[in-house]
Amino acid sequence: MSSEFLAGVNYPHPFDELAVELCGAAARQVCILSPALDPETFDNPALADALTALIRSSRQTRVRVLVADTRGLVTRGHRLLQLARRIPSSVQIHKLAEHPQWKNETVVICDRDGVLYKPGDSDHNGFYEPSSRASTRRHLDLFEELWRCGAEDVELRSLAL
Repeated sequence: MSSEFLAGVNYPHPFDELAVELCGAAARQVCILSPALDPETFDNPALADALTALIRSSRQTRVRVLVADTRGLVTRGHRLLQLARRIPSSVQIHKLAEHPQWKNETVVICDRDGVLYKPGDSDHNGFYEPSSRASTRRHLDLFEELWRCGAEDVELRSLAL
């Protein structure tokens, strides 16, 4: 994994590749915060494979995804939704209503060490810090606060036939 800080990261590309790189380096957890978990960035086989490998590596691993708008996940389908339905004990997707601390940024957090970030109002001012505990801590604290305010969305549950 690249260990240097990258500023001016464009979205969705190379943001998508950096997300795969960051998730592939995770040892215990990945947290993803996204307004709609756009397919261009998050619905790709490489990311799903990286998260599947993480989940299979240990029973203590987990992936938490927080989104504001889940309609696209349900109507179009999404690899991360399939993963959450297949392994609900390790992969959780929650829906977040509006929150005053969240400005629609997109964040991918790896363990307590790495973060990939895109502000809500820009597609080219993101940054990537694969080894910065201080920066990661700030984003993880926000994620934890938002996670507490989010909830499971019944629309995302798998229907048993």
